[in-house]
Amino acid sequence: MDDLEAMVIANNAPLATLSRAKANLRSLPLGDAQLPQAPVVSIRGAGTRAPAQFRSFNLTGADVQAFCARVDVPDPLLLFVEEDDGVPHIVIGVVGPDNYCSERDCEIVYGRRWRVEAYLSYSELLQTVLLACKTALEHELRERLSVGGTTPLNAHQDHELMADFLNAGVELPGHDVMLSAISINGNAIEVSACHTVEGVGQILCMDLGEADPSLPFISGSLKAVMLEDDQPLEAVWEALLRRSHRWLHERLLLDGQPVFSPDLTVGQRMAFSRLHRNDGRLGSHTTAIEGRNSMNHDIDTVRAPVLRRGPCNTPSLGRLSAMNPEHGVWPHVIR
Repeated sequence: MDDLEAMVIANNAPLATLSRAKANLRSLPLGDAQLPQAPVVSIRGAGTRAPAQFRSFNLTGADVQAFCARVDVPDPLLLFVEEDDGVPHIVIGVVGPDNYCSERDCEIVYGRRWRVEAYLSYSELLQTVLLACKTALEHELRERLSVGGTTPLNAHQDHELMADFLNAGVELPGHDVMLSAISINGNAIEVSACHTVEGVGQILCMDLGEADPSLPFISGSLKAVMLEDDQPLEAVWEALLRRSHRWLHERLLLDGQPVFSPDLTVGQRMAFSRLHRNDGRLGSHTTAIEGRNSMNHDIDTVRAPVLRRGPCNTPSLGRLSAMNPEHGVWPHVIR
């Protein structure tokens, strides 16, 4: 037996433990339910609610769709719930022009599928929807940024081929581009002002023109910070991506409220966290705390991957053994 195998045997959770954790999670009430002796937060005029960490979740496709019906996403995004062999997935559709064929002024495309585990809390489900929307917007935005008739940041680059070129020592032709060569939605960027900060770089003030209905955050003025070692395209891209995130945070709603909005200050979020995440303030009962900890351990056990040795898994297990974390659930290795 080699050292790695001995380490894995010593640290990974037995498959019997995995089976027991799965059985425990399957036995949870369907939908969501309060754990025994769970504390509740009372809201004047709105009743009471147990915080998510004291609720169990065993979600069906119908539960996921019912929750997502409470979520509003802004145009041009569409939120769908697909169920495949009993497993729900979040799918985001995007309606807008074909970025590579101007004759198609309105089409729908879809992002990747985001699997929803049955024991995911509604808050985690909402964050999955947010991430799916961000990823879909980023994909579209990459195709709207062009230089010299190309989209150098598009998500369809063949990175295997690029690695072949680099490994072969082939130097790709080309050079950095000037800011004036960059276009968004086919319109050249107009720089209205440029402020130099000594030892840091430049602050670029740009005009993006009128709003595009398919990506309405591409409009008006935009400020970008170009550090001394930055390229212009990189600075513009990071500013646009930051703008898209804020736009989405302000417009993705749960029960009509922008819960991710930056208008909620850090201080407000700190106060909210203390209100519903602190066992002392909640007066959490020992039974509820033990139930939460047991359920979370089952979830961690099930989330640890079940692996066979192979060209990817074996080196990663070797790195894991070198790090040798004392806590958490190691992968379940099939021998």
